[in-house]
Amino acid sequence: MKPYISIAATLAAVLTSWVATSAAQSAPAANSSSVAPARTVVPPKLVHFVQAEYPASEQAGTGPVSVLLLISIDADGKVAEVSVAQSGGAAFDEAALTAAKLFEFEPAQVDGAKVPVRIQYRYDFVVREAAPPPLPTTVNFDGTVRVRKTGLPLPGVVVGVDAASSTTDQAGRFHFTDLSPGTHSVTLSGTGFTPTATEETLEAGQSYDASYDVELVAVQARGEQVDFELVIVDSSLKKSMAATTVSSDQGSRVAGTGGDVIKVVENLPGVARSSAGSSALVVWGAAGTDTRVYVDDVHIPMLYHEGGFRSVIHSDLVRSVELEPGGYGAAHGRGLGGLVSVGLKPLEADGYHGSLALDAIDGAASLRGSVGDQLRFAGAVRRSHLDWVLSQVTSKDVGAFVPIPKYWDSQLRVAWVPNSRETLEVGSLLSSDQISRSVSQADPAITQHESKATGFERTYLRYEKRLDAGGTVTATPFFGFDHSRVASLFGAVPAELSNNATVYGLRAVWSGNPEEYLNVSTGVDAEVVQSSLRRAGSITSPPREGDIRIFGQAPSDQINGDAWNTTNASLAPFAQADMSLADGRVHLVPGARIEPAIVRASRRTPASGDQPSLGTMREQTFFEPRLAARWSITDRLSVRAAVGIYHQPPLAEDLSAVFGNPGLGAAQALHYLAGTTVKLTDSLSFEATGFYSQQSDLATRSPLATPVEAQSLMQSGLGRAYGGQVLLRRDLTDRLFGWLSYSMVRSERTDAGTKNYRPFDFDQTHVLTVLASYDLGAGFETGVRFRYSSGYPRTPIVQAVYDSHTDSFQPVFGAHNSIRIPPFYEFDARISKRFSFGQESKLEVYLDVQNVSNHQNPEEIVYNYNYSKKSYITGLPLLPVMGAKLTW
Repeated sequence: MKPYISIAATLAAVLTSWVATSAAQSAPAANSSSVAPARTVVPPKLVHFVQAEYPASEQAGTGPVSVLLLISIDADGKVAEVSVAQSGGAAFDEAALTAAKLFEFEPAQVDGAKVPVRIQYRYDFVVREAAPPPLPTTVNFDGTVRVRKTGLPLPGVVVGVDAASSTTDQAGRFHFTDLSPGTHSVTLSGTGFTPTATEETLEAGQSYDASYDVELVAVQARGEQVDFELVIVDSSLKKSMAATTVSSDQGSRVAGTGGDVIKVVENLPGVARSSAGSSALVVWGAAGTDTRVYVDDVHIPMLYHEGGFRSVIHSDLVRSVELEPGGYGAAHGRGLGGLVSVGLKPLEADGYHGSLALDAIDGAASLRGSVGDQLRFAGAVRRSHLDWVLSQVTSKDVGAFVPIPKYWDSQLRVAWVPNSRETLEVGSLLSSDQISRSVSQADPAITQHESKATGFERTYLRYEKRLDAGGTVTATPFFGFDHSRVASLFGAVPAELSNNATVYGLRAVWSGNPEEYLNVSTGVDAEVVQSSLRRAGSITSPPREGDIRIFGQAPSDQINGDAWNTTNASLAPFAQADMSLADGRVHLVPGARIEPAIVRASRRTPASGDQPSLGTMREQTFFEPRLAARWSITDRLSVRAAVGIYHQPPLAEDLSAVFGNPGLGAAQALHYLAGTTVKLTDSLSFEATGFYSQQSDLATRSPLATPVEAQSLMQSGLGRAYGGQVLLRRDLTDRLFGWLSYSMVRSERTDAGTKNYRPFDFDQTHVLTVLASYDLGAGFETGVRFRYSSGYPRTPIVQAVYDSHTDSFQPVFGAHNSIRIPPFYEFDARISKRFSFGQESKLEVYLDVQNVSNHQNPEEIVYNYNYSKKSYITGLPLLPVMGAKLTW
């Protein structure tokens, strides 16, 4: 693979958030004293410009529109590839791409040698009634160059207009006189920022005063600090070999998500469909509690609100969402399943922006801005009202079978940016959910009441600094609380479980390039969770995975109670290296983390009279090696593989001396995966991944009718998940994007006292998702989604016997999880219309319809009183959600 030089534009008007992030991770101070002698770099020069046609489908008079392009130029100056970095609308994107493919350049040079490069190019569409005819008079072109983050003038910048050049003075000003009218190539170059390229259309007899804001950057190359960015194209190896990343722009357009960026995760390969009303995230056959969720290095306990209607983070704050179903690197641990990373948008000093959104499910608002150039902020709030809407349109108790939550969430971020190298941010993440429902019956003995409340709060401090010698340091300490309470009453049998936890965490990472072929990341990952729990009522409620039961079945009338405290604490130093071999075609990523851990429970045995409780503490140290590799066989074909060991501490709920086992330790998983990626075209890619996950030391219920004291749970369960997934993905080009994902996964468990595997309660062998979104032009956009999945396993009832003591029939069960609920399939559609007001204000009105065909999807099996007949509880019917969002 040939090395490319990326000459990135940094004009404020065309920067995208990922450019800002890239610059933020590598920018030095402009007055750094460690600048080594720079090599001779000659940027490419545009010698043949092609004017794009203004799209006929767009309304004239809406003001100027810009499209930011990524243009790859070969060593002969020919355009090799063009893609859109920041969209100006599908029609404008298509016109700009068509024109840019016909550009011709004088090739770039490094130390006199012609090299292929990739530049960012801003293409401006300016509305005018007719192209101005050439005039013999001249044009004056002046302007100012400033540092984007501080607004300070930047002297010493060489501004080029075609063959002419001007250097900015101490006020950042440049001057050109007697320029010919027409379209001109404009370049900015200098020390401390990457060169930029754009074009300006100058009309005869006019004077212009332009303003350019640039982002200061510096990147290490061959041990020297230079003023351009050296990029080995496609050589940066993802720390997970099976990661799937979706940008916020694409995620908000997916049908069935209501514009919620994070809900796109449920459409990615390897993710099982959650049952109606569930917020669980089942990835590669792992339990929902086994997948870790991070928001910019801050661990949170849940990704979605109860019911699964919305995520817990406002979409306006989200930059991207990444799912790593397994095989991820040494920087993360404490989970047997996958890893979800939500990246937040960087805070910018670019004026005030916000949004107001309202639909049938909830209402939301967001605001971001700055006080001066150094103090920046962003905030968002959301509250549900679906319960009120349903009460207005139907008298039926919809929540009797499908939980209808009441929720709210809010986020607040404040950042201080003293210079282009440092950022200090403080923030908070809050979420709260409540569900309450009742199923009344003529017989009070089978009347059911259930309530559930969950929530979390996080406060964090995030410090990031780019070092003079190269590399980046980030430190994110956080603190917060988790709350959960589940209470139920089935007839006269009560059950209650509450957990109030205090969470402390720290993630600190240094990453850099000590050698040209080597990228190193090392740091520490610490977390302490102190929980106070109380449980009372039936010994079988709430049920746990592996319990044989049916929907609506009364819990055991054996009642007990316990109150206990737990502490889970661990401190894990980790290191990881990305070694580039064979001219960048082979990458090896070895890594490891060492994690000493402590599990403490306040009661070793159940409480007995006035006898003081005796606690227990278990210390374990885990060594978790990880290894990943990738080989780029050609520029379009690569193969990859990874293996790693993972551990997860026991749940605090399982450490009860009455209902669990205070002596439980960590469970273990071993991940293997291998796959391939094929770049079919510039916009179409295909990925295939096979995996095997082996789990051991899982907590499972004791098979004894009367368990040994403090051993109601045993750490002898085994688990395994194996299968494969494919992803055919089309990136946004020609107005269209979408993907097809298919997963074939088999997830199995063993119960205590047996080595025989049976299907996991949430196993879904087949999961298919097909979705697409198309820009129709004139502000209209439409999208569709189709989902299919196997039904969940259930245990059949082979007969029933009459119990005279309870005057009811009791079921006799067959083989554990040997039948399934019928398959699920659903078709969703979305259509939206965007209206523009001025330069930045937009109103989007949309209709998002779930289950367009109104298919009655079975979600659970129910039986009549003597179990002689069975039927199904079905999921949500056709659900149209109309909403609007105003942004400015």
